[in-house]
Amino acid sequence: MLVSQKKFATYLKKMQELLNDQEFIFDQTLLPKVMETELVVPVIGAFSAGKSSLLNALINNEVLPVGIAPETELATELRYSSEPYLLAIRPDGSQERLEVEALSSINRRSNEFTHLRLYLNSEALRGIAPLVLVDMPGFGSSLENHNKAISYYLPRAVHFVVLTSIEDGNITQSMLRKLDELKTYNTDFTFLLSKCNLRAADQVDEVLAYINDQLSVYFGQHHTAVAVGNRGGDELAQALMSLQPEVMFSNLFIDALKDQNFDLQAQINLALSMLKKDKAASEETARSLEHALTKIVEQRKDVESDLKERYSDKILDKCLRNVDKALNDSLEELASLSKNQHALSGTISDIIRNSLACTIKSELQDVSDSMVDRIASDLITTSNHMSELDINNNWSEELTAKVKFSLERTTEMLSDWSKRLNDSSESKNGDGKVLYRTLSTVLAVTTTVVNPILELVIIFLPEILKMFNSVNEREKFRQKLAGDVFPGIKAELRGKMPAVIDEQLNALLKKISEGFEEQINKQKHIIDTFNQRNQLQEALLSEKTIELEHLADAVKSIANEYLYK
Repeated sequence: MLVSQKKFATYLKKMQELLNDQEFIFDQTLLPKVMETELVVPVIGAFSAGKSSLLNALINNEVLPVGIAPETELATELRYSSEPYLLAIRPDGSQERLEVEALSSINRRSNEFTHLRLYLNSEALRGIAPLVLVDMPGFGSSLENHNKAISYYLPRAVHFVVLTSIEDGNITQSMLRKLDELKTYNTDFTFLLSKCNLRAADQVDEVLAYINDQLSVYFGQHHTAVAVGNRGGDELAQALMSLQPEVMFSNLFIDALKDQNFDLQAQINLALSMLKKDKAASEETARSLEHALTKIVEQRKDVESDLKERYSDKILDKCLRNVDKALNDSLEELASLSKNQHALSGTISDIIRNSLACTIKSELQDVSDSMVDRIASDLITTSNHMSELDINNNWSEELTAKVKFSLERTTEMLSDWSKRLNDSSESKNGDGKVLYRTLSTVLAVTTTVVNPILELVIIFLPEILKMFNSVNEREKFRQKLAGDVFPGIKAELRGKMPAVIDEQLNALLKKISEGFEEQINKQKHIIDTFNQRNQLQEALLSEKTIELEHLADAVKSIANEYLYK
């Protein structure tokens, strides 16, 4: 277990003990998430880049299939176990346990599963825990399985390892799109230049320098490529250790833990204030909070009434404009693929996904902020009553900030519940899906919009492209792409995207209003509870006040020891 993981777990256990039998609300789900979190690191690249060979070298076992054609059709997570076995995971979360040898033939059943988990008795895998490497389908695999793997792991991974073969000579346009998409999902990457043993040292240096220039231009100076040759396993292990898993793990939780501690201190301060107020003042504040809850419901209905006109149509139009621009900007690249429909479909799909992900995330951030501000607009009067309790003079602003934090925060907690994987009934959450990451809402909605649309693209794109198989001349094919294919894609998207966008905007609005209600109900609970206690005899009241003051000091002290050092 990582040092930061132990520290956070100890902090949460101490807080649970401290708050036992207290009235204050404390998120009990954080401790199991901290205890069972893994850091998922997919390995991506073209099918010929050598991903499976590199991973075989790391684990010193030729267990992952390799070949001159795409061999990995299903993403395969590599995990340590003293007993080797294979788990095939279905879309509903159910699992099929197989022998490791089934890995060579499982691709024939790839339509049944979302991904695989391969458990091996490997010291290398045990040594890199809690990092979990994932052998991803190469870019040359089937469009459906490639999209399925990328869509599944993009919002779940904390880091990517990216391979490009030295034989390519540079970072291709297709790869640049993949890297750009990683940045859209706030995920960093390590870039490896593979098969360097196939070229002379001066050639390796030349390609490495060119690729580093590309990385610097597109992604900043801190990204540089690592050359991988005959010692690929050792070099990969070194690259993984340089990821600083301690820092990576800490970044997943630290903001949420600090926010929760701040919230606890606020709850205790509110309780202390209630003990000092008379019954009339506290009851008036409780009524104000009830009124605020009513206002939230009214504002939610108001936002919902013009959801499509004010938000949905705007997002749709922006998405279609950007997809059209991205396709036309890539016209020459696409025209060069006129004789390879598989590559053409894959490239168009990648362009659409990259454009949609970037656009939808940006638009949803603006929509999210706008929705929060609109719902919060009627809470100003409640601030006056909260200030009478000596809490603060900007109650509504702080409430709004907390809701925005819960929607936007970069603390995206992974939770694979690895200890429960052998029991499929316990490895699922309430909706039957294995719990990986509690996504921030903007990324979650981005994912749930983009993924269904890409599934639709897989269905309609072959129908649009098949009519152009007979167009062999590049210029004519280029004209057909611009004149018929691109408009056809836009028409399909315009017809199919609104339902997906509307559904997720409603989900976002529901999450926002529930966020406000949760915060207000939390405060109302404290006010109602301690309004009863302030009727106690004066001696008991003084005793309770001292107890709460000591509790506030203890909460602050534990936070200083475990969260701020």
